[in-house]
Amino acid sequence: MIPESTWLFETTDYENTIVYLARSTWETKIFEHPEISDYLLDVGTTIQSPDLVFQSTRDERSRIFYHLYVGREKLKDKHLVVVVKYIQEEETKRGFISTMYLSRAVYSRGELLWKNLKQNFPSE
Repeated sequence: MIPESTWLFETTDYENTIVYLARSTWETKIFEHPEISDYLLDVGTTIQSPDLVFQSTRDERSRIFYHLYVGREKLKDKHLVVVVKYIQEEETKRGFISTMYLSRAVYSRGELLWKNLKQNFPSE
């Protein structure tokens, strides 16, 4: 059993699968990408209600979630990208956020798994 304090938060994704963000993952990513330090709530929103979700081409267990144009101030044209790795446990599947960062482009090469039909998408 993993101590509850290990998790910064848990939420559900667009398929109602539980996804966790480990406190250690968040702290590591802030160190690597300090510009995301103000985006913790946006990470949860990106998982719950993504604009786009792609299958990762690097790891078949991972999916790449996009929240488009979430950047603020100097970063206003950037998208929040959150990578979730899914693990099949005995009778359930769980997701664990492995990384997150801001990006100017949507450049995933994997299969498009989800598209928010209410969102206006960039023509790239």
